[in-house]
Amino acid sequence: MTTKTTGTHNAALPSNRRELPIVSLDEAHAPNKVLAHEDMLRKFIEGQEIQPVHMRIGIMGACNMRCNFCNFHSPNEENFYDLFSFKDLIHTDKAIKLLREFAGTGGRAVTFCGSGECTIHPGYTRICGDAHEAGLRLGLITNGSRLHTDELASCVTETHTWVRIGMNAGAEETFNEITRDREHTFSRFVTAVPRLRAEARDPDFRVGFNFVITQQNYKEIRQAAALAKQADAHYIRFEPEFYSALGHETVESVMSQVSDALTEVAQLSTPDFEVSVPKLDRGPMDETEAVEGDFEHCHYSRFVTAVGADGHLYPCPQVHLNSRYRIGNVLEEGYEQVLEGGPRAEWEASNPRRTDLCKSCFYRPQNELLEWLRRGQISLDDALASYRVEIPRTLHADFV
Repeated sequence: MTTKTTGTHNAALPSNRRELPIVSLDEAHAPNKVLAHEDMLRKFIEGQEIQPVHMRIGIMGACNMRCNFCNFHSPNEENFYDLFSFKDLIHTDKAIKLLREFAGTGGRAVTFCGSGECTIHPGYTRICGDAHEAGLRLGLITNGSRLHTDELASCVTETHTWVRIGMNAGAEETFNEITRDREHTFSRFVTAVPRLRAEARDPDFRVGFNFVITQQNYKEIRQAAALAKQADAHYIRFEPEFYSALGHETVESVMSQVSDALTEVAQLSTPDFEVSVPKLDRGPMDETEAVEGDFEHCHYSRFVTAVGADGHLYPCPQVHLNSRYRIGNVLEEGYEQVLEGGPRAEWEASNPRRTDLCKSCFYRPQNELLEWLRRGQISLDDALASYRVEIPRTLHADFV
């Protein structure tokens, strides 16, 4: 691992190798949002304790689709996600209690995501209503199958700050083959999305699509981008298929075609519609000796926390439901007791450095920036000053 010397926070932003398209992330997913939290950063650099402002949570393991690229259903991941179970579910009252505890410790934002589909949880709307009343801003990563229903649409428009929908194809037939959907989800995108956008109460509300690039759908990148724009989405976000043991090798053989398509659809971007072009060549996270990223520890987990549908705290959603990363049961022991008490301290003392566990990291830009700030390779005051000039107002700042 090579130590870099840099004077600008932009040096930590993701980039592709020369022959691939320029990385261009949409505003909602900017990786340098941590610079919007000056007080937390100063405490972090000084070595003081800080508590996460953003929680990513999966409230159930079950899903009404079976996407063929899903990590949790893949034979490539049977060893990595060794704690995954379709039967996991955080009951409504326990979820509400947990989110109230999170808000009570200074928590500001919650993203519902996880190994299953949160919107099919029988208490989803009640959980969201209570969390919103507690002052939390809400985000949702979903397959979109329930967004056409009045109950869920009303819940989203009344309580959510953003929604990200898995599109993953440019044609309905391909979508159904990939997801095994039987609920006509794809055909409803063009009506569900405009409704959410028109009726949302949060002035910063954003709704967009996510497209996981695979061998099966890469030829439909152009169709998907055009459809997202037609549906009046704020953005479409592309990302390559990822397995912890394989990295992005699954699409490496068609990378030139993927690159050409992404370069083309990037031209569809306007002030009202963003096309997010990702880092395409991240290496494997597990089962490799190559270490990516100039940071030793997962600093990002001090700003953001993750809870699995098993009720346990994890450093991040990328590694949740892996027994090596399980910290403590927040439902049984209490959120604050696990986060700041014995369980987390014991886990950190017993586990090796990040470089011995996660060889690559989905949150590498955030972690590198935090490491360089702590080392003094980047001046915090200079970084904050330049960030304020570049980003006068951070969209969804609490979703770090």
